[in-house]
Amino acid sequence: MGFSKRQHVWLIKLLVMITFALLLAGCGKTSTDINEYLNTGTAIDAEAKDMMPVLEDLPTYRAIDYRHTQKKMFLFEANSVALVVEYDTQTYESEKGKLAEDFAASKLESASETTDNTSRTNEEFSLNSYVFRVLEGDGFPKSFGMIGTSDEHQRIAYLYFYDFDLDTIGEPDDSNRMSKFVKSYFDYEF
Repeated sequence: MGFSKRQHVWLIKLLVMITFALLLAGCGKTSTDINEYLNTGTAIDAEAKDMMPVLEDLPTYRAIDYRHTQKKMFLFEANSVALVVEYDTQTYESEKGKLAEDFAASKLESASETTDNTSRTNEEFSLNSYVFRVLEGDGFPKSFGMIGTSDEHQRIAYLYFYDFDLDTIGEPDDSNRMSKFVKSYFDYEF
């Protein structure tokens, strides 16, 4: 028993619609192998090395969690890296203090530079128990880092994003645009 011509046409249309839907939705993959940290073979490795911590330089921690997420849609590709480190109370407070000093120094340096607001941001936002700061950088929004702290869980989250084709993140007047962005591009439950 074979297909009729009408069933063939319908089957071809269905396959075309499914293929089109998959292309629009894109696909993605996530790796949690800490051995691939900044060694994924993608462009994010070189971009993130200046901002992300060196694993061997981290103080003693309770737990560490790593995620590299790669999302593809048509010919476009976005990569994100998340490194979340949990410390004991004393180490967490010490590391958080170092971050606050680094932010203050970064703010002083950027105040002396003249740039437009599209290339730099000093935005802070919250996501569950974390308070994040988008780091200064010339690559925003195509390539940039974020650091978040969670007093509740004594964790520091180091995030980096790279997508050479991205021109904007959400609507400028959307106060939740960065938290939506992190939920969309970083495969991690903050």
